[in-house]
Amino acid sequence: MTAREEAVEQLRIIRRVMERATIFRALSGETALIGGAAALAAAWLSEGRHGWAWASWWLGGLAMVLAFNVFQIFRMKAAHNRPFWSSGLRVAIRGALPSLIAGGFLGLLFVRSGAEKPAACLWILHYGLALLAIREFAPKSMVWLGWAFVVFGVGGLSGVTGVVDLFAQWASRTNGSQLMAIAFGGFHMIYGALIVTTATREESAA
Repeated sequence: MTAREEAVEQLRIIRRVMERATIFRALSGETALIGGAAALAAAWLSEGRHGWAWASWWLGGLAMVLAFNVFQIFRMKAAHNRPFWSSGLRVAIRGALPSLIAGGFLGLLFVRSGAEKPAACLWILHYGLALLAIREFAPKSMVWLGWAFVVFGVGGLSGVTGVVDLFAQWASRTNGSQLMAIAFGGFHMIYGALIVTTATREESAA
């Protein structure tokens, strides 16, 4: 495939995704609510734990949310009578995977040394970068969610490292579980509630 043909194919993928924006937003909202609830549960269960005992709760929550996300993708594909492993899904995964792999690996390095707060900040930051990497295939609301994670992750890192005094004072009163609860729990719950509510209003008006 030439560069021109690949560009045309990517534009075709973007157009198809934009045509299904309403359903995509609704399904992403449901996934965000499940992810937020799982994060709050993991934060409660991991509180006071350290190292791998702390990370195991978050990795377990991640596995559960990934399984639900796969189920949601199946729902979206079935609604449009399309195969699961579509070209759009492949392009989105290629965009998000580098940030997820880098952030996951770096975070686990800090977990290994018992430094949960920087691990949490790195996971938050790189998750936001992964969302921004697929912004061409996502609704604008998800782009704002990505920026919220990036800003919060950078702010947390600047506080943990003492680069910015304002954030340092705040970071000294939080731990890794609390940081993860705010970002993965709070941000997702707010995003999910807004998206599901908006989608419901749009369906009622249709």
